[in-house]
Amino acid sequence: MRNNLIPAAALAMIGFSVPASAADVGYVQEPVTEIYTQAGPLPLQAAVDIANGIGLVSVSNTNKWGNQWQVEGYDVAGSYMEVDVDARTGAIVNVNR
Repeated sequence: MRNNLIPAAALAMIGFSVPASAADVGYVQEPVTEIYTQAGPLPLQAAVDIANGIGLVSVSNTNKWGNQWQVEGYDVAGSYMEVDVDARTGAIVNVNR
Protein backbone atom coordinates (compact mmCIF):
# COMPACT_ATOMS: atom_id res chain seq x y z
CA MET A 1 0.00 0.00 0.00
CA ARG A 2 2.77 2.37 0.91
CA ASN A 3 4.57 1.71 -2.40
CA ASN A 4 1.58 2.99 -4.41
CA LEU A 5 0.99 6.15 -2.37
CA ILE A 6 4.06 8.10 -3.49
CA PRO A 7 3.54 7.61 -7.27
CA ALA A 8 -0.15 8.46 -6.92
CA ALA A 9 0.67 11.68 -5.06
CA ALA A 10 3.29 12.60 -7.65
CA LEU A 11 0.80 12.10 -10.52
CA ALA A 12 -1.78 14.23 -8.74
CA MET A 13 0.75 17.07 -8.30
CA ILE A 14 1.76 16.91 -11.98
CA GLY A 15 -1.89 17.12 -13.00
CA PHE A 16 -2.34 20.35 -11.03
CA SER A 17 0.76 22.01 -12.46
CA VAL A 18 -0.01 21.62 -16.20
CA PRO A 19 -0.59 25.04 -17.79
CA ALA A 20 -3.68 25.79 -19.88
CA SER A 21 -3.32 25.00 -23.56
CA ALA A 22 -3.69 27.64 -26.26
CA ALA A 23 -7.10 26.28 -27.26
CA ASP A 24 -8.46 27.34 -23.86
CA VAL A 25 -7.88 31.03 -24.60
CA GLY A 26 -10.29 32.89 -26.89
CA TYR A 27 -9.23 35.77 -29.12
CA VAL A 28 -11.52 38.73 -29.67
CA GLN A 29 -10.40 41.47 -32.03
CA GLU A 30 -11.28 44.92 -30.75
CA PRO A 31 -13.10 47.21 -33.18
CA VAL A 32 -11.18 50.10 -34.69
CA THR A 33 -11.64 53.19 -32.55
CA GLU A 34 -8.82 55.34 -33.86
CA ILE A 35 -9.60 58.38 -35.96
CA TYR A 36 -7.09 59.01 -38.70
CA THR A 37 -6.27 62.70 -38.83
CA GLN A 38 -3.26 62.50 -41.10
CA ALA A 39 -3.21 65.20 -43.76
CA GLY A 40 -3.62 63.95 -47.32
CA PRO A 41 -5.05 60.69 -48.61
CA LEU A 42 -5.86 57.79 -46.30
CA PRO A 43 -3.01 55.24 -46.23
CA LEU A 44 -3.69 51.65 -47.27
CA GLN A 45 -3.14 50.24 -43.77
CA ALA A 46 -5.75 52.64 -42.39
CA ALA A 47 -8.28 51.41 -44.98
CA VAL A 48 -7.50 47.79 -44.08
CA ASP A 49 -7.96 48.60 -40.37
CA ILE A 50 -11.35 50.16 -41.09
CA ALA A 51 -12.39 47.07 -43.09
CA ASN A 52 -11.20 44.82 -40.24
CA GLY A 53 -13.37 46.82 -37.88
CA ILE A 54 -16.54 45.78 -39.70
CA GLY A 55 -15.73 42.08 -39.97
CA LEU A 56 -13.09 41.49 -42.65
CA VAL A 57 -10.64 38.93 -41.27
CA SER A 58 -8.22 38.07 -44.07
CA VAL A 59 -7.31 40.43 -46.90
CA SER A 60 -6.75 38.90 -50.34
CA ASN A 61 -6.55 42.00 -52.56
CA THR A 62 -6.50 45.79 -52.36
CA ASN A 63 -7.04 48.34 -55.13
CA LYS A 64 -7.32 52.09 -55.29
CA TRP A 65 -9.98 53.32 -57.72
CA GLY A 66 -10.24 57.10 -57.84
CA ASN A 67 -10.99 58.26 -54.31
CA GLN A 68 -11.79 54.80 -52.90
CA TRP A 69 -9.81 51.93 -51.49
CA GLN A 70 -11.30 48.55 -52.38
CA VAL A 71 -10.32 45.97 -49.79
CA GLU A 72 -11.24 42.38 -50.70
CA GLY A 73 -11.04 39.33 -48.49
CA TYR A 74 -13.02 36.98 -46.28
CA ASP A 75 -15.01 37.33 -43.07
CA VAL A 76 -14.82 35.02 -40.06
CA ALA A 77 -17.30 32.57 -41.65
CA GLY A 78 -15.12 32.29 -44.78
CA SER A 79 -17.51 34.25 -47.01
CA TYR A 80 -16.19 36.67 -49.63
CA MET A 81 -16.40 40.32 -48.63
CA GLU A 82 -15.45 43.57 -50.39
CA VAL A 83 -15.31 46.86 -48.51
CA ASP A 84 -15.02 50.24 -50.29
CA VAL A 85 -13.46 52.94 -48.10
CA ASP A 86 -13.32 56.63 -49.04
CA ALA A 87 -9.62 57.48 -49.43
CA ARG A 88 -10.08 61.04 -48.17
CA THR A 89 -12.39 60.67 -45.16
CA GLY A 90 -12.17 56.99 -44.17
CA ALA A 91 -15.93 56.55 -44.47
CA ILE A 92 -17.27 53.17 -45.57
CA VAL A 93 -18.86 53.70 -48.98
CA ASN A 94 -20.04 50.18 -49.84
CA VAL A 95 -19.91 46.61 -48.52
CA ASN A 96 -20.43 43.62 -50.85
CA ARG A 97 -20.86 40.15 -49.37
